[in-house]
Amino acid sequence: MVIPARMMGKLTVEEWRPLIGSSLMFEKKIRRTLRGRAFLLTGLPLIVALAVPITAAIVLQMSWLIILYPVLVLPLAYLGGRRYSSDLKKARLEADTQASAVIGKDSLMAVLRTIDNMGLDDIDRLKTGRGGRRLAGLPSITERIENLQTVSTLNSYSTT
Repeated sequence: MVIPARMMGKLTVEEWRPLIGSSLMFEKKIRRTLRGRAFLLTGLPLIVALAVPITAAIVLQMSWLIILYPVLVLPLAYLGGRRYSSDLKKARLEADTQASAVIGKDSLMAVLRTIDNMGLDDIDRLKTGRGGRRLAGLPSITERIENLQTVSTLNSYSTT
């Protein structure tokens, strides 16, 4: 986990704990499942899109069929990337939910509100949708807070 230098001294050690918990939950538990899903959403369709025109060009002896490759690959890559970005955003919100069950919903929400009130430029850009948030699959701090508000405190007592 990389801690931004500009945040040093702005948060206490106790305030870092929920953020680190959420990050560890994402990196160690949730991200592993996303790798396989990313391959199914982007890698496999791209491999098929590459194999089909090349195989057809060889079998039918029509080399111009290779032109179909970019026609097939570009839309598949775009759609797969958008889907993966959406899944990544949901996974990050799920990491917050799981971390709140372990660390405490109130402490994580308090830290997120503290960061939100700092008026940091990159946080404000993410709230407005600028700065490539959609491409990176990052939820804004407002979305993270709203996600935690919808989480029931009873979820921490579930057996699943």
